[in-house]
Amino acid sequence: MGKVIPVVNQKGGVAKSTTVVNLSHALASKGKRVLAIDADPQASLTIYFGQDPRHLEENQQTLYHGLLKNKSLSELVIPGNPALIPASIMLSKADPELMSEPSSSWVLKEKLNGLRDEYDFILIDCPPTLTLLTLNALSAGNLAIIPAKTDNLSVMGIPLLLETIDKIQKRGNSQLRVFGILPTLYHARNVHDQDILEALKTAFSGKTRVFEPISHSTNFDKSTSLGQPTLLAFPETPGVENYYKLAEELINYE
Repeated sequence: MGKVIPVVNQKGGVAKSTTVVNLSHALASKGKRVLAIDADPQASLTIYFGQDPRHLEENQQTLYHGLLKNKSLSELVIPGNPALIPASIMLSKADPELMSEPSSSWVLKEKLNGLRDEYDFILIDCPPTLTLLTLNALSAGNLAIIPAKTDNLSVMGIPLLLETIDKIQKRGNSQLRVFGILPTLYHARNVHDQDILEALKTAFSGKTRVFEPISHSTNFDKSTSLGQPTLLAFPETPGVENYYKLAEELINYE
């Protein structure tokens, strides 16, 4: 049964979508069957995969229709390795509609039951909020990865997120673990970034892993416009190698 990996931080602009698309391809390059799920109404991951959210929504082929309408998630999969379940702005309607569902935080977990045996890893790009969409991703998850830009605002929300994860562990998903914190958009020559990275390592020492940082590069932005992962479009980009290392750690995790 595949591991479900929510990539989560309630702060926006911390490279969640970048992490999902590059980590998905890194895992696929190592022979793993991978599914990426876009659970963010901004649909950045969908665009990163070279898909048009508006066209997909016209055909009712987005996550919203799997969560709240009569489509199974398997019907929504855009084939490939990694495969994709896309999103559109329609997903912004999901939170209020989920509130009327019994066990509103567990809908995605239930819907994923028919897919988990088909993939080794299912990565979920979470929205930049702690709403029901994020709670659904965590409730379905095994290993959470927390990308955090090396600045104060991105790091400040991590304790609240860890508190939320702890509550989900206690209230029904005892399998959920924090795989680690992934520093992103890191400027190695910037003293502030260095200080934040050291503060992260100190604050979470003995609690959770802090992985090697993903360096800032305009190539990650260029890749988005190309609809390709950076590790394919610009494989020499600093930081790309750390996505391969993270993939290896996930594969070897017991």
